[in-house]
Amino acid sequence: MTTIPPVLHRSARAITPNEFLEALQATCVPRFPQSRGRTHRPIALAVSGGVDSMALAYLCTKIRQTDEWFKVADHPVSNPFGLIVDHGLREGSAEEANNVAVALQQLRVRPYVLKARWNDVIAKDANPNNLPNVETVARYLRYRRLGAFCRGHLVAALLTAHHEDDQYETVMMRLLSGHGYRGLQGMRPATDIPECYDLHGVYQSGFVDDQRRGNPLYNLTPTHKDRGWLKRGLRNEVDPAILAREVEAGLRPDLITATYLDDYDGIVKGSKRAPRLAPLELEDGGVMVYRPLLRFPKDRLIATCLENGIPWFEDHTNADQTLTMRNAVRYMHKNHTLPVALQKPSILRLSERCRAKVASAEAEADRLLSQVLIHEFGPNTGTVVVTLPHFSLPTASRKSASSPASRQRRIDHYRHIAALVLRKLLSMVTPERELSQPSQLAHLVSMLFPSLPSPLTTPPPPPKPYVVCGVHFTPLLSSDYHPIRWFLSRAPHVSSVPRPSLSFSGVPFTKRFNKPPSAWKTLGWTDTELFDGRYWVRLLHRLPCHVRVAPFEAEHYKPFRETLAEDDDEGYRKDKELAAILRRYAPGKTRYTLPAIYSTVNVSGLLRRGKWWPKELEVLPLAHDKAQAAAGGGGVSETRQHEEMAEIEVIDLIRKKGLGGLAAARMEWEQILKECDKPQLLALPTLGIGLPGLEEWLRWEVRYRKVDVELLRLSKFGGRRIGRRELRRRVRWFYRWTRRERKGVAGMGR
Repeated sequence: MTTIPPVLHRSARAITPNEFLEALQATCVPRFPQSRGRTHRPIALAVSGGVDSMALAYLCTKIRQTDEWFKVADHPVSNPFGLIVDHGLREGSAEEANNVAVALQQLRVRPYVLKARWNDVIAKDANPNNLPNVETVARYLRYRRLGAFCRGHLVAALLTAHHEDDQYETVMMRLLSGHGYRGLQGMRPATDIPECYDLHGVYQSGFVDDQRRGNPLYNLTPTHKDRGWLKRGLRNEVDPAILAREVEAGLRPDLITATYLDDYDGIVKGSKRAPRLAPLELEDGGVMVYRPLLRFPKDRLIATCLENGIPWFEDHTNADQTLTMRNAVRYMHKNHTLPVALQKPSILRLSERCRAKVASAEAEADRLLSQVLIHEFGPNTGTVVVTLPHFSLPTASRKSASSPASRQRRIDHYRHIAALVLRKLLSMVTPERELSQPSQLAHLVSMLFPSLPSPLTTPPPPPKPYVVCGVHFTPLLSSDYHPIRWFLSRAPHVSSVPRPSLSFSGVPFTKRFNKPPSAWKTLGWTDTELFDGRYWVRLLHRLPCHVRVAPFEAEHYKPFRETLAEDDDEGYRKDKELAAILRRYAPGKTRYTLPAIYSTVNVSGLLRRGKWWPKELEVLPLAHDKAQAAAGGGGVSETRQHEEMAEIEVIDLIRKKGLGGLAAARMEWEQILKECDKPQLLALPTLGIGLPGLEEWLRWEVRYRKVDVELLRLSKFGGRRIGRRELRRRVRWFYRWTRRERKGVAGMGR
C-alpha cells in the first residue's frame, strides 16, 4: 500500500460539501420520523485508505462546517469515527493501517484500527490465505467487527465509500452470474448491516434497550407543545357517554378470533377460558449502512482528493485480475472496449430500470396489502391469522387487450404481486433469514388466490396445509367464514435437522460450595442472543447448573403440567390455565415450536424447599474416596482407574482452592448428578408460565424480532383502518345481534 502520485483529471471536478450534503440527505432518510433527537452524535466511516474512502472522510469533516444541525438519519452529526479493519492477510498490513490512521488524524477524524478475528472461523495456526473463499470470510469478519464497534460506541449509522464505478462492477458481476431483475438493482443506498444477523444491538435490534437509557439515541418523548396538541385531539375524539356504555357492556376485542381458534384445536376443551397474554416487545433499530457516494464516479473522488491535498493509499491486489471476479470485471472495463450494451452508461441505465420496476411492483403490493385482513398477530407464539383479498381482473375494451395472451400476461403480473404480498406475510413468522423468491411461491399463490389460475395447475389446488420458507399455512375451514382464513405459524421442527438451542452457564461451584443456596448470587444478565431466528432472549439466574433454551418438547408437557397442578393457590389452577393458553394461542403442533427454558438437572427440591446439597451422611463415602484420590492413595480398582485419570483436573482444582473433603464430595455428587439426570422443563417464557418458586431463581426477557410497521398497522381493528363512525355502527350492530340471540334462546326455553 503506497501513496498514489497526483494524476491530473481535467474533465472531473471535485465534489463540493453542499453536493455531498444533498446526497447524504437523500440517502440517510429518518428511520423514526417522530424522533426529536437534538444531541450531536458521531457516525462511523468504513475506511480502507483508498481514494474513495479518504474522499468520504474529508467530505464528512465538512458536514458541521456547512450545516451545524445537519441530521444523518435521526440525529445531528458530530466528528466522525474512522474505522480501519486490518485483515492481516499480508505482511506489513498493520503498518499500513497505522499510516491510514495518521492520515485520518490529520483530517480531524478519530481513527480506530480493528483487527479481524480469524480464530473465530479457522484454527489458531491455520493460514487464512489458504481458504478457497477467503474474500467471503474476510467480508464476514469485517462487518462483524464494524458492527460490534458501532454497538459499543452507540453508533447507528455506518457510511461506506461505494461509488458509481463500484455499482457498475456489481451489476456486471450479477449479470454474468445470471441474476434476475431484482438482483440487477445493484447495491442499495441504505440497508441493514450484513453478516450480523445474530448480534443484538447491531442487526434490527437494540431499540428497546435504547429507550431505557437516560439519554436515548432515538428521543421519542413529545414536547410540551406536542402533548398539548395530543390532549386537544383526544378530547375532541372521545365521547364519554359512548365509551362508558361500551365499557359497561363488556365488549370483548377477541370475540371474533377466539371461537374458531378454539374449534381448530383437537384437544379436549377445558372449562377455563384462556387469559389475555401480555404481548412481547418488538425489536427495532440496529446499525444501518449508508452509501452516499453511489451517484458520484471515481474520477470526481480523485479530483476531490487532489484539489484538497488529501493523501490516499492503494492496495495493489486490486489490480490482480485473477484474484477476484470484481478485479476481472474492473480489468475488462479499463483495458478493453466492451460492447455498448455492456459499457458503464448502459449498465447503469439497466440498473435504474430494474430499480424502477421493483419499486412499482412493491408499491402495487403495498396497495394490495391494505386489503389484507390481519385478524390477529401473536408475537408470543409467532402466529398470524389473515384473510386474503380476492383478485378481480380489470376488463379491457379493446379486443387486443382481451386476447388470451394479454389476459395471461395480466394474470402473471398479478400472480407476481400476490407473491410479493405473501413474502411480506412470511417475514412476520419465518425463522429463516432469506425469504423465498416470488417465483418459488407459485404453488402457494395458486392455492391462496384461486382467482389467479396458473396454466400449469388447472383447476386451482384445494386449500390444505402447506409449508414454505419455514412457515406452516393452515386453512381454518368453516361454513361461517368466507373467504377462508389462514393460520400462519412456524413450521414444526424436522427430526433430521438439529433443533435451535441456546446454552447459558450456571453459577460456578467455587462460588457456591461454602454458602447455603439462599446466599447464592447471580452472574448478572446474560448476553441477549437470537433463538430460532425469531426471539431475542436473555436470562438472569442463580441456578447451579446450565440453563438451556430449546423448543418445547411434548415429552416434558405432562410432568410440567403435573408440577403446576400441585401448586393450588386458593383454587387457582395453573395447569388449567396452561392448557387453555395452549389451546387458544398455540393450537396443534404450533406449541412445540415455542421456546422453553430447561435445566440440565432436576431442580425441583431447590425451587420448593430451597435445598440443594444432600445430607453429609450421604456424601461422606464420596468424600473419603475423593480424599484418597487427592492424596494419591492406593486401593483404586483397575476398572475405575481411567475415571480417576479423567478427574485429575478436578483434583488439582480442589488443591488450589483449598477445598475440604466435604466440598470435594459435593463436587463429585454434582458431576454424577449432571451425568445421570435428565433435563427439566422450567418455563415457557413467551407465555409467562413457570414452575412454582422459579421467580426466586430465574428471570427472563424475551422480545420478538423486528416486524414491518405497515403490517402491524393492518392488524389494528381486526385488519382495516376504520373510522369512528364505522366502529360505532359495528358496536350497535353487535348489541342488536346479542339482544336478538338472547330473545331467541329465551323463546326456546319457554
